[in-house]
Amino acid sequence: MTGADLAGLYDTLRTRISVHIPTRCSAISLRLSPDFADELAFYRLVFWGYALVHEAARVPFSFLTSLSPLKADRMLSRETSGLRTFLAHNMDRGKRRDRRNYEYVHRWFKEACGDGTPASASQFESCCTHLGKEVRRGLAGAIDACDLLNSSEDGTRLVEDLRERVDLAWEANRFDPIVARCADRLGSPPLDLRAFRMRNLERWRRFLAEADEAAREQALEQRIEGDLLAVMAGALPAFVRGGLERVAANREAVAAGLLLISNAQRVGTLTMQQIIELIDSTSDSVV
Repeated sequence: MTGADLAGLYDTLRTRISVHIPTRCSAISLRLSPDFADELAFYRLVFWGYALVHEAARVPFSFLTSLSPLKADRMLSRETSGLRTFLAHNMDRGKRRDRRNYEYVHRWFKEACGDGTPASASQFESCCTHLGKEVRRGLAGAIDACDLLNSSEDGTRLVEDLRERVDLAWEANRFDPIVARCADRLGSPPLDLRAFRMRNLERWRRFLAEADEAAREQALEQRIEGDLLAVMAGALPAFVRGGLERVAANREAVAAGLLLISNAQRVGTLTMQQIIELIDSTSDSVV
């Protein structure tokens, strides 16, 4: 198995998918090493595999490899994501998420080459072979699954399902105007909106796919606004959180608070403490 073998399989997959959905598999600009013989080859294979699974063919590859009997997408996605993070990011062992990734990667290395920390060229060659087999298996399975798209029995339904998933798999920057509108309505909180978007991106994509078709974008905007409010609430001072706890169980208080927040001019003249007190007093008057 060589880099040319994997690149050739991906080119075949792109051709098969283009019959049904043109231009939905992008070219991968990263280069694979001609042979899998050393550490550099392993780095290139990890980055190329990540680009395949998570970027260039993300939706079609995930769809095809999730069909029976292959169902290989989840494992390969975890491998390429975990290895890429380990190789390309400055990880912090003090963070739980990074520690979990360390544990996963070292177990992966142990399985691939017999050592949790590969060092020699032969060990990295074994790692290349291990990962390369998984990538080849995924690509070959996805190509075989393309036959199902031509099936007289289920082909039409599967193609429509794939097209719908492609349509709903928004690019990351397509969420940005919605995030910006929500942030503006909430007073432009001092948050890194791009980082906020990246943390929630996959959840929003899943939500978009599951939302009612007639009100999909409206429901998504409400979801993003709710996520922003949750982040803001977590950063509130203790005295404000105490006030919120007093009214949290009161449905009328919540309604009054939402009406108050929607009146941007009035909110702009009040302090946070005054807003909480007003919500509390308003709820008392409507009970």
